[in-house]
Amino acid sequence: MLTSEQRQVFAALAEALIPASDTMPSATTADVSGALLDQVLRYRHDLADDLTAALDVSAGKDPEIALDDLAVGRPEQFEALTVLAAGAYFLSPAVKSAMPYDAAPRVARDDMDTYIDMLEHVVDRGFVIR
Repeated sequence: MLTSEQRQVFAALAEALIPASDTMPSATTADVSGALLDQVLRYRHDLADDLTAALDVSAGKDPEIALDDLAVGRPEQFEALTVLAAGAYFLSPAVKSAMPYDAAPRVARDDMDTYIDMLEHVVDRGFVIR
């Protein structure tokens, strides 16, 4: 697991990647470096090594300079960092409630007539391998 120092570096880098806007919270406000990071790492455990390498090489650097260095010199580590930061961010309840998105209701449709018509064409055509 990540150390507290690595989590602090992750929080600083994520904050530089995802600052607050008028309607959306920043990465640190969304608390991406805690339980949400652990959750997303369980989904993408394959990125753990690249993430820890990125955090270790970025420790003590200005976050924007560290991100630039990762993007140019260590693209795999940069990708791991950004994928995990975005994943943790969008798992946050604060982010979900701030997003202006309501899923459209799904209308139940009975398209049996359409399916029958499509199948009729297949039956008429016969079995053809192309």
